[in-house]
Amino acid sequence: MIAGQSGKAHNFIAGAISRLSFVELIVIFSMALPTLALGWLAVGAFGTEGGLFSRMLPVALRETGLLLLLVGLFTGFIGLFSAWLVSSFEFPGRKLFEWALILPIAIPTYISAYAWVEVMDFTGPLQTAIRMLTGATSMRDYWFPDFRTIGGAAFVMSLVLYPYVYLSCRAFFLMQSGVLVAASRTLGAGPWRTFRDVILPLARPALIVGVSLALMEVINDVGAVEFFGVNTLTAIVYATWLNQSNLPGAAQLAVTTVIIIAGLIWLEQHERRKLDYLTKRDSRVPPSRSKLPPIVAAGALVFCMSIVGLGFLVPVSELMSTAMVRVMRGVIGAEIFEALWTTVWLALVGAAICVAIGYFTARRMVNADGSRNLSYLATFGYAVPGTVLAIGVLVPLGFLDGVINDATRAWFNVTVGLILSGSPIAILYAYSVRFLTVSHNSLEAAMKKRGVNLLEAAHVLGANRWRSLIEVDLPTLRPALVAALTLVFVECIKELPATLLLRPLGLETLSTYVYAEASLENFESAAVPALLIITIGLVPAILGGKMQSGER
Repeated sequence: MIAGQSGKAHNFIAGAISRLSFVELIVIFSMALPTLALGWLAVGAFGTEGGLFSRMLPVALRETGLLLLLVGLFTGFIGLFSAWLVSSFEFPGRKLFEWALILPIAIPTYISAYAWVEVMDFTGPLQTAIRMLTGATSMRDYWFPDFRTIGGAAFVMSLVLYPYVYLSCRAFFLMQSGVLVAASRTLGAGPWRTFRDVILPLARPALIVGVSLALMEVINDVGAVEFFGVNTLTAIVYATWLNQSNLPGAAQLAVTTVIIIAGLIWLEQHERRKLDYLTKRDSRVPPSRSKLPPIVAAGALVFCMSIVGLGFLVPVSELMSTAMVRVMRGVIGAEIFEALWTTVWLALVGAAICVAIGYFTARRMVNADGSRNLSYLATFGYAVPGTVLAIGVLVPLGFLDGVINDATRAWFNVTVGLILSGSPIAILYAYSVRFLTVSHNSLEAAMKKRGVNLLEAAHVLGANRWRSLIEVDLPTLRPALVAALTLVFVECIKELPATLLLRPLGLETLSTYVYAEASLENFESAAVPALLIITIGLVPAILGGKMQSGER
């Protein structure tokens, strides 16, 4: 029986491959190669020291698990409760908070961490105010909590990542019928009981989807956890690779991280199937909003203001005050503008590559048969943390560099060096693998929504494939193409781990510049590039909030 099932699986894979063209196989293999190379390197390293049996692995698992638990609880509560408030009730400032609650997502976790540590530091505004009010002169004169702990990291990361839960739950609430809430209120249940017994059970799939996305960002982070001194799996992978020069051991630890990520993806996909079922509603009965009593409305206003203030205004204000000091002194160096130019052109090229490949894979997904399951390998990279992905990218590119150098040495008696793994090509390859899913999902959804009628009509009217592409297909997908290009561009701007590990000597982006300066406690130099990253990241955050507000 097992042999029969194995034969069926083999026949399915063989049939799927046979239905793919040569170009499709190349695209899928190229996008899946880093993950496959990572597994091959990890399997080949069994029995070596520093891998799965490293003494740091239990510590990393424990601290990673605790951080994931805290961030999951905090983001789940903040995102679900805020989404419920703005979707179900009327209170002062509700329309503003509909999109303002999304703003913290524009701040990378490592930038928010640096800003909050500066706020909570001995020389920061909070402790300075305490000393002014109490007359204290040193830390021995008053008590102040140590902020550089797992709790501090969970607090800061939750304030940045809760919008994932907020967006997922708010979309769910807007798509639900008002009949359920009306029936609950008719039967005598108040708002809190309706929330506990009706809304919360129904919103569980959306809540799990949002929390899963937030937790994948936690696992991907390397800057914030290092700044807080938290030994997560990603941080240990980074240290094992660079500090101990143990690439095989780092690969084994990275595979452990990928297994955890795969579990989160399975959970998210499992709950998303339930969400698809629950989101079907009677369009004649839209969700209604109740007017809150004055005292409760004031409480809702204070809650939303606190979340936006702590998640967005506090770190941005700290960065702006520090940056203004830098600007007033006139000491903004040319290296910041050089890093800005490098960041922009890398992000533009990376976004263009991702959108081009994303169009190709989305077209294949929409038109494919059973081979679409094999094509999902090409879009798995977004789930792989940047630190882990960097290892997977380095292995095949390093091998190709060796082949190229052997060939040039044999044919021309010259060595060309690391033209792939030691150049911006490695960064662009990592961007393409990691962010392909962003463009792919946007374009696939747009293609499914548009349908194939227009393309079939163009074909009937005699248009060939290229004319249909230029005059019908791309113009009708223009909004999705622009959205995908914008989203990938911003993701490339913010990306730190893979860029940090794969950049050639002398190449600095805004993210690596901020990381380097903040790691040296030179926060003043990091403020200006950090603000540039946030400003660029605000564009899709505001547009996304406005678009979701218009879907009601």
